[in-house]
Amino acid sequence: MAMELIPIGTILALVTNQVMKTAQAAKDIVIEKESFKVLSKHLFDIEPLLKELQLRQLNDSPAARLALEALEADVKKANTLVEKYKNRGRFYLLVKCRHIVHEVQEVTRDIGRSLAAFSIPDTEVLSGISDQVNRLQSEMQKVEFKTSHSQLQIVDKLNQGLRDQKRDQCFANDMLEEIARAVGVPVEPSEISKELASFRREIEEAGNRKERAEVLFLEQVIELLSQADTARDFEEMKKQYFQRAQVIQRYDTQKEYIPPLKPFKCRISGEVMVDPVSLCTGTTCERAAIEAWFDCGKKTDPDTGDVLEDTSLRSNLPLRQSIEEWRELNYCLKIRAC
Repeated sequence: MAMELIPIGTILALVTNQVMKTAQAAKDIVIEKESFKVLSKHLFDIEPLLKELQLRQLNDSPAARLALEALEADVKKANTLVEKYKNRGRFYLLVKCRHIVHEVQEVTRDIGRSLAAFSIPDTEVLSGISDQVNRLQSEMQKVEFKTSHSQLQIVDKLNQGLRDQKRDQCFANDMLEEIARAVGVPVEPSEISKELASFRREIEEAGNRKERAEVLFLEQVIELLSQADTARDFEEMKKQYFQRAQVIQRYDTQKEYIPPLKPFKCRISGEVMVDPVSLCTGTTCERAAIEAWFDCGKKTDPDTGDVLEDTSLRSNLPLRQSIEEWRELNYCLKIRAC
């Protein structure tokens, strides 16, 4: 049935029901719940105003119909947004928190602009509630939502790790644990496995939508997080263990730990490196340690003492891979010992 043939009272009732349905659903969103909660509150505040208009019998005019149709369209957008995110994986929602907050903010402002149109069509019917309508539409058009500082810190750390191409297990362990705790997921292999499976489905769906940039970003995230200990399922670890069995057999069967080789240790801190970088002299150091060395005004090779003509740093990817394999071997030894 064409919209113009439906009585305006019926349209008003339908919009009221849509507002209530969306308000209730928005209240139950888990991630970025503060933004969705504000959207929900505003929608709940709209509902009594619409019911009041039903009681006062809003006059049927082109302006009134346009105002209702605009409000209905924007509330439907809000409902689509709520449906879009209410059943998504928690890891995905955290990674996309900035984008989600922006979407909620924009749809809230859109509803506020639609609500403002009600001050035009029927001044007489609106008398007595016009102040409420004006206050509410003004508040909604001016809302500013922000992601929590703690979540932004995690997302920024993750993005920086991706930019720096960090693939070491220590960073992956820290990153996965921080994300899991932030979204209330136990740091246990079974729970982590469920979240990562959900995350992989997001990649598939983004691929189906032909969102190449989104797919690339999500693939980088899953590749990083999959390096963490708790992200590995038992069968995969058994497979890796047997692949390395010949290497492990070269060590004393009572050993539970393989000492690091000398090249694995930073020339400054003496600790096994996570992100090794090479100087122009060939000396290798932990990136953070050599950067601190330079920040202190030192321009010499920390191993030889020679003055450096070039202080640029080059990532030593082969060495980083060797260190990661050493860590994995020790992890396998630990499993065998258990």
